[in-house]
Amino acid sequence: MAGLIDQFGQQYLDAELTGFAIELWKRVCRRKVPDCLFGKPSVWAASVTHVIARMNFLFDRSQPVHLTFGTICDFFQTSKNTVGGKATEIERTLRLGQHNEPGLCRREFLEAFTNVRLSNGMVLSWEMAKQMGYLPAGARLEDL
Repeated sequence: MAGLIDQFGQQYLDAELTGFAIELWKRVCRRKVPDCLFGKPSVWAASVTHVIARMNFLFDRSQPVHLTFGTICDFFQTSKNTVGGKATEIERTLRLGQHNEPGLCRREFLEAFTNVRLSNGMVLSWEMAKQMGYLPAGARLEDL
């Protein structure tokens, strides 16, 4: 499966996004979502790629790397309905955050969409808390 994802990544993604897709596939396998050993490999690969595309705004043409849902489905020769349903199932089963999942999203999205609750109860985005000096020097999202 990782080979299919890597082939797609070489043609349409950058190394970071390809890595995110492979990492998501590893998480799917660890959780056996719902049972990653069954079904067509192309559907699983397309679904994992679709989740990463949604989480990293790859369907937005203003992004440096962008693509269409059709590009994913055409490459893997899969149905949009099947891939969309499986992608949603993956997101729900793994309880993935929309754009703030460490290891699956670009840093700028993590910082913009991860919230921090301060000791006074105030909630700020990671980015804003960092700018306002509420986070210790050297604080990293990976430490959350």
